[in-house]
Amino acid sequence: MRVVIRLEFSHIYPSSEKEELLEYLKRLSKNTIENIIGFFTTYNLPDYYNFFSNPETQQTINRLVARYIYNNRILGNITLVSREAALFLSEAILANKEMLIIKNTNEENPDDEELNLFKAFLVINEAINRNDNLTLDITEDNIEKIAEISVALKFSTADIGVYEDVNMELLKLGYVTSYKFEQLINFLKSNEEYEYLIEDLCQYFNQDGVEKLSSNVDFLLVQVLRFKSNNSFKLRVEDEDSNNFLQSLTSSEIIAEADFLKLRNHPLYQIDEFTYLIVDPFFVLDKFTKSVKFILKESFNKKNNLNEKDRTFFNFYNKEFSEEYLMKKLLDDIFYKKYYIKQREASGKDKEPDYYYRYNNDIFVFEYKDVLIAKEIKTSGDIGQITDALKKKFLVNPTNKKPIGIGQLINHIKAISENNFIYDENINLNLNKKHTIYPILLLSDRLLEIPGINYILNKWLRNNLPEIHKNLIVNDLVIIDIDTLIFFAEYLKRKDKNFKELLEDHIKKMKMIAKGYGNTEREVYQTFNNKISKKLAPFSSRFSNSMFDEKLFVERFSYLVKEG
Repeated sequence: MRVVIRLEFSHIYPSSEKEELLEYLKRLSKNTIENIIGFFTTYNLPDYYNFFSNPETQQTINRLVARYIYNNRILGNITLVSREAALFLSEAILANKEMLIIKNTNEENPDDEELNLFKAFLVINEAINRNDNLTLDITEDNIEKIAEISVALKFSTADIGVYEDVNMELLKLGYVTSYKFEQLINFLKSNEEYEYLIEDLCQYFNQDGVEKLSSNVDFLLVQVLRFKSNNSFKLRVEDEDSNNFLQSLTSSEIIAEADFLKLRNHPLYQIDEFTYLIVDPFFVLDKFTKSVKFILKESFNKKNNLNEKDRTFFNFYNKEFSEEYLMKKLLDDIFYKKYYIKQREASGKDKEPDYYYRYNNDIFVFEYKDVLIAKEIKTSGDIGQITDALKKKFLVNPTNKKPIGIGQLINHIKAISENNFIYDENINLNLNKKHTIYPILLLSDRLLEIPGINYILNKWLRNNLPEIHKNLIVNDLVIIDIDTLIFFAEYLKRKDKNFKELLEDHIKKMKMIAKGYGNTEREVYQTFNNKISKKLAPFSSRFSNSMFDEKLFVERFSYLVKEG
């Protein structure tokens, strides 16, 4: 778990008067402004220690940062440029495009521009840090408190590429996005009643057919990944059809909004007729999973004369597509062996698990949730608001008081413990055979892939679990995002033990004792940080890159290669 301190204006210039962000940006040239939009989506970005091309300026800044670190006894990592700060910067530029780009007549002056851009980042960081109003005592004995602070600090940025290995995460998301979009199109094709949704989807993306739309989506996904691996950020197309498609991902008007909502909807910026900048690669990929849901919602509501706040579409999408089609087809494909015992049909369908299988005495119970988190809560930095929202989504429905998610898993465990689980009547705990339950909360989104989330929600499971039969062992809750299962499906299918071993590894690491050791304060800090990182890490981090065969990626997109 990386705890990073973002440099602020007052850290470097404690006696100087700070200006507004736009004042610093107004001093940059048009060329610099436009390149900022795409440049900060690349990796190996400059930071405070290599930001300036002028050696004298760089030495001055290094001294000022060193003074701040020494005076404040800073042990953690220091940074100037972060993904979140870069997005705030791009959003500010595009929201003020008329002034900063169209009417910009400034001459290029590298020394002055670098210093003003440096100060712009300092101002942005101050605003971000103000939202992160919690501080983390890394030697705190209370692990739950550390988990809560980690969630509060990382909740708003969990899906914008704040990862140790961004390239691998993009490869994963690119592959999964193609898979999910393909499944969505197949689902919509499966019923003539959904034809209007396909037509409106094609119209939104300026396409005259769904096959052409699908190939353009896949082509863009590959291009984004290719450009990212080459550390490039400009995308140029030549044919009119591709250009029309890319134009659907741009907007002439961007306004600053919580959770970068406008940037998410319009993740490309058009420089000229055929050239585009990638505002954010994660936003491009999410356009065809997260954003598509809202495109379809608008079409659905219009067709059925429903108002914007009506939730009929989400109920339909979450149940019919996300759960019944996407999730169940995937899990049936992974857990396909004939000797796996699956849940049988029974009355009381509303009480059955979303997915269930048993292998000998190991019981795997899944509850699946396709959940949206309000942007105001997501960006609040308030652990109270965040946990309250999560309890409403994953423990008890506040409206009808019915258990959901973890609450449902508890009910399944209770039924099995009482030998009253009608979906698998071959379980009999009275025969003195030990059975082990693996309760799994499966989520449609990577939003909760945050250190500490699994730890906190497992506490809710344990605190609400009744007394259990002596022959039943209930393991800790494991939270899994469906993207991880899609990406590593072939590995999980390869051997029966693979899934169970990953669960066991995750559970073991969640139980590990985290203590720091060393001869200096910094050594104690670093060893504790390493252990707490492993303890609070999400399930997806337990997979190694080698568990994914990259031939699968090639096979998925090979049809795009034109012969000759």
